[in-house]
Amino acid sequence: MLFRTLALAVFAALLTAAPASAAEAAPPTLLAGSYWDGFVDHWSAVFQKQNGIVMGALLVGAVCLFIITRGKWKK
Repeated sequence: MLFRTLALAVFAALLTAAPASAAEAAPPTLLAGSYWDGFVDHWSAVFQKQNGIVMGALLVGAVCLFIITRGKWKK
């Protein structure tokens, strides 16, 4: 039973890795550079709009209220 499970896992790994092994290897980047650049570009575009700034301020306010109200019971 254990041998069959192990063989199935190895087969599945080889089957799914075949297309990736044929692809050209990209050089490693610090903190997944292209993903991080896209993330920063997206959120900087969001906060350049007025509704993005308003939503950001409301989110910060909600987090602040949550922190303030959770600490009141310890007095």
